[in-house]
Amino acid sequence: ATVETTAALGVPPQQVEALAFAWLAYRFTARQPGNLPSVTGAADARVLGALYPR
Repeated sequence: ATVETTAALGVPPQQVEALAFAWLAYRFTARQPGNLPSVTGAADARVLGALYPR
């Protein structure tokens, strides 16, 4: 099997973490679950995160 970095998909490896957090923030603001119970073993899908206004 060939192993490649995310650069092969057009995403610089240095940006993967930022993109992951942006995706989680989007899921939170859209009130969509951010976990996959079939992968994590969680009992249910849940909206992840919290918003703390100033």
